[in-house]
Amino acid sequence: MAMAYPPRVGMNPQSADEVNVQVGSVLRQFCGIKESIGHYQAWLNGVDLKAEPYNMDADLETLIKSAVIGLDTELDTVDMTFINRLVGIW
Repeated sequence: MAMAYPPRVGMNPQSADEVNVQVGSVLRQFCGIKESIGHYQAWLNGVDLKAEPYNMDADLETLIKSAVIGLDTELDTVDMTFINRLVGIW
């Protein structure tokens, strides 16, 4: 007996081209965010947010730096081999 599939819901892709475009788009966004986090991590390592012109509270500086540095560390563990292939970065 053939399995009945539900009707199209939301943004479900209907063709191989749509899958490729939608997945590629999400992965390109991921690559951009990963790169941005890396830039912030590098910048935050060299800046004192408690000093002028930021004048942040030490707890807030710690919170921001911990969040960004921790996220960058985790993102660096992602195997980008297939992601890079899918978005055209060989």
